[in-house]
Amino acid sequence: MISHLRRSRTYARSLIMAKNLVKRGHKVTLLSTAEERKTGMSVDSEDGVRMIESPDLFTGKMRTGWDLWNLFNRLRFMDRDSGQYDIVHTFETRPVSIYPALRQLRRRPALFLTDWNDWWGRGGIISENRPRWYRWLFEGLETHYEEAFRCRADGLTVISTALKQRAVQLGMPPDRIRVISGGATPQDYPCWPVQECRQRVGVTSSSLIVGFSSIVAHYELEMIIKVIAEIKKTLPDAKLMITGKPGTLVQGLAQEYGVSENVFLTGYVSFEDLPVYLGCADLFILPFPDKVYNVGRWPNKIGDYLCAGRPIVANPVGDVKTLLEEHSIGSLAAWDPADFAAKILQIYQNPDLAAQMGQAARKLAEEKLDWQLLTEQLEDFYLQLWLSKQTQTLP
Repeated sequence: MISHLRRSRTYARSLIMAKNLVKRGHKVTLLSTAEERKTGMSVDSEDGVRMIESPDLFTGKMRTGWDLWNLFNRLRFMDRDSGQYDIVHTFETRPVSIYPALRQLRRRPALFLTDWNDWWGRGGIISENRPRWYRWLFEGLETHYEEAFRCRADGLTVISTALKQRAVQLGMPPDRIRVISGGATPQDYPCWPVQECRQRVGVTSSSLIVGFSSIVAHYELEMIIKVIAEIKKTLPDAKLMITGKPGTLVQGLAQEYGVSENVFLTGYVSFEDLPVYLGCADLFILPFPDKVYNVGRWPNKIGDYLCAGRPIVANPVGDVKTLLEEHSIGSLAAWDPADFAAKILQIYQNPDLAAQMGQAARKLAEEKLDWQLLTEQLEDFYLQLWLSKQTQTLP
């Protein structure tokens, strides 16, 4: 498995897949980018996964898969690596991922897959969440690398149905594409009652708490501040709890809309403590406007929300719309603060309905979106492609 991401960012997809494949008896190596190091490759292991980290001359968020020094180190390492791989699966196809994959395939033929987990170019994330200079420099390159190598692979895993449709339009046969959404880890994520969590965290409020979780990327902050301002009209003591590091923007917005006392910022929360903090919420808000990048992506925070066993109020966009329509885990609201607030209050003021939705959410995490189950689907896809390729090579 090859990823352009920093190691800490692989946990949401490639690394969780790798760990579960190891549990199922496979040997897996994951190549990622080091957090800070600018020279030297490193090799260690994590839960049985062989972990390789490459250096990068950029820092922090700029370590995005474009650094030629990173690429050079990866190619040199691949030439020396003694690994005998039957499958090469690259997560996204930026230069530091795709070229090492192709180098390895030239050294030793193997089953080749790419993974597509966000809508990057063509009006996607690069148009919404990148500085203007970055868009000017990289939009054309981003779109080229996002699309150019998909049909050269034996198979393609995608995180959303929209990306599957896009791949089919590029010429990828549908039977060589498998949708594997983001998942959940319910076995590592206890589900506790609201009041128990609030006592453990030290939250004294007995009123409504609306949860919104992220690590560093907090999209659509203004909408959720507007929503809590609407809710405040009915429940003056209601709170909005935001985990992660939203910066000073949220404080300014809270002041602007007169809800500073209604916003509870937890700051960074460790993986071990996150279930307790999220358990303080009565339900979760997931603002998801109808934009290209949302149509093509899967918000990984959904897995945490489902594990917490709380209802979700979101917007009818992309696979989020399908998820909430097919499972009774929450409500869909218009892109309007008043409607968002109304849907939230409707659930909160009906405890039996909220409990049913919360139970359905936890059940969904356990029975359909558990990463162990999703990894079984990935393994099945590998075997399907492997058998197909072996059949094609028979004389």
